[in-house]
Amino acid sequence: MPLLLDLAKDAFSRQVAKRVRPLARSYVERWTKGEFWLYRSVVQENERELRGYKPVVLEVLRNTTTRELLAMCRKARPDLEDLWSTPAAEAKLSQEIAKAIEAVEAL
Repeated sequence: MPLLLDLAKDAFSRQVAKRVRPLARSYVERWTKGEFWLYRSVVQENERELRGYKPVVLEVLRNTTTRELLAMCRKARPDLEDLWSTPAAEAKLSQEIAKAIEAVEAL
């Protein structure tokens, strides 16, 4: 199981980068203000895989800290460092993780 979790964590990191890279600055600004959620589209787009690997996905989500997620965002979009450094971004990512866990549990 540790190998599978390592692979899942790596895949999660790649998916975060894939989702964050194309985001416009204005989009991230609006997201940090709570105008919308990202987890919904990710869950909808990957529902089949999430169902198939539900225990592993939940384990990764539950064991990924907000700081780790922020580090993934910074790596994918270092030009948005000023946004990633805000308390609003940290709070929003914490909420996104919690909502994602709820959504995957509901599958």
